[in-house]
Amino acid sequence: MRFIIMGLPHTMTLDPSRNDAFTTCAYTSKVWYLCRMLHERGHEVIHLGTEGSEPICSEHVSVGPKNMWEELYGARKRTDFYEIREDGVYARYMGVFEAKCRAAILERCKKDWDAIICITWGGPQARAVAGMNQYIVESGIGYPNLFFKQFRVYESYAWMHFHMGRENAAGGGCWYHTVIPNAFDPKMFGPVVPTKKKRNYFLCLCRLIDSKGVLIACQAAKHLGVPIKLVGQGDPKPYLSSGVEYHGPVGVKERRELLRNARGLFSATVYLEPFGGVAVEAMMSGCPVITTDWGAYAETVVHGYTGFRCHTMAEFVKAARDIGSIDPQICRKWAVANYSLDRVGSMYENYFKSALELNVVGKEGWTAPELDWTSLNYLKQDCSMLK
Repeated sequence: MRFIIMGLPHTMTLDPSRNDAFTTCAYTSKVWYLCRMLHERGHEVIHLGTEGSEPICSEHVSVGPKNMWEELYGARKRTDFYEIREDGVYARYMGVFEAKCRAAILERCKKDWDAIICITWGGPQARAVAGMNQYIVESGIGYPNLFFKQFRVYESYAWMHFHMGRENAAGGGCWYHTVIPNAFDPKMFGPVVPTKKKRNYFLCLCRLIDSKGVLIACQAAKHLGVPIKLVGQGDPKPYLSSGVEYHGPVGVKERRELLRNARGLFSATVYLEPFGGVAVEAMMSGCPVITTDWGAYAETVVHGYTGFRCHTMAEFVKAARDIGSIDPQICRKWAVANYSLDRVGSMYENYFKSALELNVVGKEGWTAPELDWTSLNYLKQDCSMLK
């Protein structure tokens, strides 16, 4: 298969294991992994992104000029939030990004359905392909506003159903809307520290804002008298008190060490979390997680096995007190089995093959009763380690 995958205009697609400049942006990581998974599975992958990007692909096309990018984003600090704007001088850069994306696609697609075009973020990406008769898929929806109707890949069932409700589509699904979780590289996390050798601190690794449950985490740790480390972008001042330590954003290596040695990770997001990738990173590192009981956590966190999902402060405190009952090895086995590159890559491959069948001349498409490549196992979760 042939893929055109768009990078983000405000970051560069770089290997997160070797460059931590953009590891706090989940969408940048998703672009990196999508290119890598499909390329390593033998498919042609064309990446359109900012000049300076280094994706694993068949061809990289620079559509975001480095000089313009540096002017807008080059001075950004790791502690800064990503300022995503399309007004003023930003509009000029986004316009160039959009125009160059469109030109690159038209140059490489000479007939209809000549490639699978992956929209990874929206904005100028979506505008660049407007009106094209290609196979356009939103390949990792964790954002609130959608752009295309037919082919959608959501990060979680919670997020898919949220959008179905918003669109008044609760009465019926769409056959080519699916759920494929975010992918993670097991080699970037671990080795697992045994429970009895964990260090005496909890961890809260996220954007430091109330909606991420930072205050809940600090209060629960305070009730137990156990230190907690806050790590992430944002202002820590509203949360600092005795027993609370602030570290700021960290790259993959530092994040791995913080996760694998922590007694547990608090990820108590109070809004509907589309995915919450830090919970999977934690479990892959052998760090049990304490979360809220809605959004993607209901799918990623196995209550009582890889962590606890809570509703009240009493439950958060109880979960933190009982966190030692969670086996770090089970956490890692669950995360690797269900969220590794091999696992998620096979899910994408199955989905894309299925959708491409719609436009194969002389075949029945959706109504075909038999297809050689079809596998019902692509949605199957591996729960063998929970027995």
